[in-house]
Amino acid sequence: MKFLAFILFSVPLVSGAAEAVFPTAEGTTWNYEMTQERPSDSLDLTEPNEEEHFPVTYRLGAVENIDNKELRRLEIYRGGALESVDLIAIEAGGVTCPARMNAQGAITKLIPPQEMLALPLQTGKAWTFDGKVGDTEVKLRYEVAGEEDVDLPAGIFHAWRIHCEQTMPSQATIDRWFVSGIGFVKVETAVKGSSGLVLQKTSLELKEPPKIVSAHQKPADKPEKFFASVSNEAKGDFKTEFKSDAPAIYARWSGHGLPDHAKIHAVFIAENVADITANSEVDESDATAPTANSSGTFTLSQPKGGWTPGNYRVDFSVDGEPAATVKFKISK
Repeated sequence: MKFLAFILFSVPLVSGAAEAVFPTAEGTTWNYEMTQERPSDSLDLTEPNEEEHFPVTYRLGAVENIDNKELRRLEIYRGGALESVDLIAIEAGGVTCPARMNAQGAITKLIPPQEMLALPLQTGKAWTFDGKVGDTEVKLRYEVAGEEDVDLPAGIFHAWRIHCEQTMPSQATIDRWFVSGIGFVKVETAVKGSSGLVLQKTSLELKEPPKIVSAHQKPADKPEKFFASVSNEAKGDFKTEFKSDAPAIYARWSGHGLPDHAKIHAVFIAENVADITANSEVDESDATAPTANSSGTFTLSQPKGGWTPGNYRVDFSVDGEPAATVKFKISK
């Protein structure tokens, strides 16, 4: 679910006095590696799931004036493309997020503003968010679990661990680790089903100490110009497997630094499906990117009788040049 991504990727913060909670230098950049498990076909819970890895970058940008209040832009890049912007306020009691913005500039309000960090940090301290993100009702409970060491690609850190329980719009747990003077160094998220069992885990780990990156530089480590994924929800997390009764499959794309009015072409292909010739084209669609940094979604509606199980892929191209391929499986 897209909202889970919002929880996962919000606000690299640090403990300490309010003015030291968040680095203020424009261009401060944090590079992370995102690891997300692929759903497993096996019922053996001791068998590790396959993993996918993606570069994720935060960059502190300029000031935005929202409702006559100056908020700092926290730009979030995934695969090198701008995915969203958190608009944050650093205040005496901590850090809040009153609004966020998608890659096209559309603003979503958080009512009330979400308290991302309550100062001073101390073991056992707790706070809640019971409100709305746009039209979505959200319930979160945070608690400072204590201090502990974490070993990451960027080094070994002594950090505060803040545990969060999400009960709406879905069940999930989110653990974040914060280090004074450095910021958010690690996040682990576990998405749960209605039974309470963990369906999928995602982690975000700091790859190197934060640094200043000017606006004209590409912020991500080896960024991709074009990123694509598939999901069973228009604004959901990416998936690698779907059930045959899925109402629709959403093929999403985002581009960074695209040519003017770039033509985005997507081809839905049955790669290895029973009773269908291998690599047969099932459907295709086109879109025109309105700006250099754009994103969009192609919707594949369920055929009559449901999807045929097998292996599929979506091939994306930009102005006729191959840009990305997303593979997925449909099972009974």
